[in-house]
Amino acid sequence: MATASTRGKNLRPARPVSLILWQDALVEWVIPIVLVGALISVSLLGAFEQISHTTGVLALGCLLLLLVAFLLFKPLLLTETVEARLKRITWGFAAVWLVLTGVQLYSAIFVGEEVAQGGISTESGGVDLTLGAPGTVYDLVVEGNFANAAGEGGRTGGYTLLLTKDGQKVQELTGNFTETMARQRLGRRGSTMTRRLHNHVLHPLVSPGEGAYHLTLTRIDPQLSPMLQVALYRDTYPEKTFWVLSALLLIGAYIGEIWYAAVEPPLVLVTAAALTFVLTFRHLGVPPHTYQDIIGALMVAAIFGPIVGWLFHVVADLIAKNCGYARLKPTPAIGGKGGKKK
Repeated sequence: MATASTRGKNLRPARPVSLILWQDALVEWVIPIVLVGALISVSLLGAFEQISHTTGVLALGCLLLLLVAFLLFKPLLLTETVEARLKRITWGFAAVWLVLTGVQLYSAIFVGEEVAQGGISTESGGVDLTLGAPGTVYDLVVEGNFANAAGEGGRTGGYTLLLTKDGQKVQELTGNFTETMARQRLGRRGSTMTRRLHNHVLHPLVSPGEGAYHLTLTRIDPQLSPMLQVALYRDTYPEKTFWVLSALLLIGAYIGEIWYAAVEPPLVLVTAAALTFVLTFRHLGVPPHTYQDIIGALMVAAIFGPIVGWLFHVVADLIAKNCGYARLKPTPAIGGKGGKKK
């Protein structure tokens, strides 16, 4: 029996079965195990103070975002029914998703460029600060400690700072430090009392005008050490930028759900949860952030993130409908097994 010649035809070579199995194993369990193992390792190293605090918090947050991104985009990139052009766009969107969320997390940990720092007390003359053009955003981080005292229990101490220019009052800043004792479980062996110290306060500053300013300490409670450390950072990632980029990221996730309507990926819900995580982490505490801030931000994101995503869905669907475009949904099969299409 004669066979048709295949000469001149562009045949796609079949991949070896072993390569397919290795790729499936890599995607299905090797990468998730590596990411989860890295999360556990960083957590243990941070718990036993084997890495610096800031490095541990940043690594843990980035690994969490990387794991979420992998689980979110894996079904889309492995779908065989999608054309290559759309997959390339998805790779690009996944990269943008990681960069934007990662940069926002980084900016929450490293609040900006340090422009001034020094010690300040009621006996000293204060510190000089140079502020830029009107509207420039700064973060003033104040650090203090409690004086040594016998006994246990919660203590609170406050202070007042005065920002002046040419001897005229510009702004008054007040803050409080707290020290609490909490009981921590030690497995089956019982528990112990641990000291929790909140000794950093962040004050947002908006420059009223370019020039030289003077910061003095006018009041400090006696339970605090008389010397405070202050550091002024120029905010290199303003919050307005965060909101604009977050809105663009949610719009991109909504468009992605339209493209992958048959797969029905939860792009908007997961993206909203990730943005809720970084926003909560940014405002939950003040630098230097702690591992407890990550846990708290995760809990808030798990509860309120999907709600924010659902509300964005409702608004986006209404806007699309009013513009004459309704989001397509996959249609079920007609007639069942053996049914005929009419």
